[in-house]
Amino acid sequence: MASQLKVDTLTGVTTAGSIDVTGEGNSTTTNLQQGLCKAWCHLDLNTENTIDDSFNNSSITDSSTGRFLVTNSSAMASISYIITASAWNGNNDEYGRMISPALARTTTIAKLAGTDSTNRTLQDYQDVDVMTHGDLA
Repeated sequence: MASQLKVDTLTGVTTAGSIDVTGEGNSTTTNLQQGLCKAWCHLDLNTENTIDDSFNNSSITDSSTGRFLVTNSSAMASISYIITASAWNGNNDEYGRMISPALARTTTIAKLAGTDSTNRTLQDYQDVDVMTHGDLA
């Protein structure tokens, strides 16, 4: 029979902020905190310049066409974090959209640019999704 565990806080025994979880195949362990997305947001940069939904993001800044900043509420431990992003402009036939670093990032601000991969022009996109992985400060 399956069990159900209901708790408000998980704390590691050896180190309070470190919990290992048995991975797929039951042969390895994964650190729970290392695998969590530390911040994410869904943006509209084409018509509204708004955060439609987010976790751990305090603001966005529209720097210029195709360039924008995403500010995290909580700082990352260093600038060696990972950002994964995607973009869509509202049409089913539009592919090849890229979001990439535009300038050097800080521990709280990701500086990004949206471009069309065919002609490499900077563009503002209707739907932009940004995820941040790494260690929080």
